[in-house]
Amino acid sequence: MRARTAVTATAFAAATALTLTACGGGSGGGGDKISTSPSTSASPSTSTASPSEANGASLRIDPTLKLPADLKAQFQWATPKNADQAAALSGAANYIQAIDHAVTKQNKSDPGLLGYSADSALTYAQGYVQQNVDQKLTMTGTDRYYGPTFTMGSGGASVEVKLCNDQSKLYSKEVVGGKVHVTGASDRNYVSWDIVMVKLPTAKAVWQAREVTVKEKALQCKQ
Repeated sequence: MRARTAVTATAFAAATALTLTACGGGSGGGGDKISTSPSTSASPSTSTASPSEANGASLRIDPTLKLPADLKAQFQWATPKNADQAAALSGAANYIQAIDHAVTKQNKSDPGLLGYSADSALTYAQGYVQQNVDQKLTMTGTDRYYGPTFTMGSGGASVEVKLCNDQSKLYSKEVVGGKVHVTGASDRNYVSWDIVMVKLPTAKAVWQAREVTVKEKALQCKQ
């Protein structure tokens, strides 16, 4: 499983009280970070996408986020029928892969992170990457995601995406020497992600992670 970091970012707790902050910035990193200032409220309705083959046809992963041959981010779900849910889910996958990519590059200011996240989602991602940099660790193996559910924001400007994550075949690897730290079976390998995605008012729609909660021992994710 991946090297751990403290979970300090917070996602919205209730579907009926989903409110995005009105400032775009994130902390640290610098660079040409995409930002905007939406403010929306969520509707109480939710929906679910069923598991399917990995990396479905509509899932668009940014080619600049390509991972090393020994590391795979695996996204297993059916394409949601709702266009905003499908786009937000692709954005969430890019955010997650941007984190993995930044770890492999040992760079918390990796352009993918600055493009696909802002606010506390960026803070969490950069903190996670920096911990791996400090410990001189990268990753290897398979980082698997599945079981997405959604809460829609009013007006279609935001979507809260919840995902399960199985890290049982994901391992830390020393940057120098390449030693792999293989871990055994553990409830800590099952992780839940709660990501608030926001649609930026750009000519070509881009969905950006703004808030995130990551919790270990998510036993509801066991399969």
